[in-house]
Amino acid sequence: MSDQIQSTEAESILDGLRRWVEIETPTGDIDNMARLLDVVASDFAQVGAGLERIPGTDGMGDHLLVRLPWGRGPGILSVAHLDTVCPPGSVVMRRDGDRFHGPGIADMKAGGFLAFKAAQHIAGLLHQPSIPLTLLYTSDEEIGSPTSRHIIERLARESRYALIAEPARRDEVITFRKGRAKYRLDVEGREAHAGSAHASGRSAISELARQVVELDKLTDYSTGTTVNVGEVGGGTAPNVVAGRAFCTVDVRFSTTEAGRTIDETILSIGPIGSDVTVTPSGEIEKPCLERTAGGLELFSLAKSIAREQDIDLIETSSGGGSDGNFTSAVGTPTLDGLGAIGNEWHSPNEYVVVSALPRRAELLRRLITELGS
Repeated sequence: MSDQIQSTEAESILDGLRRWVEIETPTGDIDNMARLLDVVASDFAQVGAGLERIPGTDGMGDHLLVRLPWGRGPGILSVAHLDTVCPPGSVVMRRDGDRFHGPGIADMKAGGFLAFKAAQHIAGLLHQPSIPLTLLYTSDEEIGSPTSRHIIERLARESRYALIAEPARRDEVITFRKGRAKYRLDVEGREAHAGSAHASGRSAISELARQVVELDKLTDYSTGTTVNVGEVGGGTAPNVVAGRAFCTVDVRFSTTEAGRTIDETILSIGPIGSDVTVTPSGEIEKPCLERTAGGLELFSLAKSIAREQDIDLIETSSGGGSDGNFTSAVGTPTLDGLGAIGNEWHSPNEYVVVSALPRRAELLRRLITELGS
């Protein structure tokens, strides 16, 4: 493909993508999410797709299920989230050379749009894939997919492959992501006057301090397990022995077994001091996207497709989670990081590399057509 043709295609993709990005959709903005899903549904309707709007729950927006009219049996699942992180108006849409900045443009509206472009291209072919393509556009991934997880897992169990178009920093794809868990420790002591009755009190803050030291010991860089106490709070006044305190804990782990072990450890935490109570709560939010034989086969195919474009596609990993963690955990071979090349997501400077859009679009559509052949 000539440079001129590639440049024209890049600008065409960007023009379509901007229509999605211009509607800002921070997680929980039900009205704007509905507006964007109307646009996405309209785009897919033009290629003859079957559409199902899944009503949002628990204060989240709707989800959109798209089924393309070809193939039979277990097929290919693509999951993309349309919710973003930055507050509305905090990210200015602008062009800076080969970079285009916008709210959620890389993470991951561009990936969702590239999946649409792949479906649009395939719909126009004389011969479509022999297995179906299903796409799910969700509204809550940035807070852990609490209302879409069960939909993703159900669709993944019905699918042969999962392709996740989360962003990439270069010509790469992701074959491994850490799992994540979130916890909270609530400590209850006994309040007392700090001057006249200090000995009668039992400080919840002191107990929490002891617990934090023990939590820190659970971090093991050699196995990829990190335990981070991210928030602490408690007490009532400087002259009162603290009766209550709490902390929140973020855990990342590299294997299913490590996740299970740390989960059991934290949920079984008991008091270290006397006459205090410690109540742990929380759960594993996302399992690992493990590096499996099925995922590596998908990477091998992607690498061979990229090689035809004179691109050395790199296999990489991430400490952050995605909906690919869910598809992989139910046993569906998953390849992640197939979206646009960019960086600085979740910040006012989030961007995509415009010139890279055509080759990432081609990688995704070639994967779909060759897996479906």
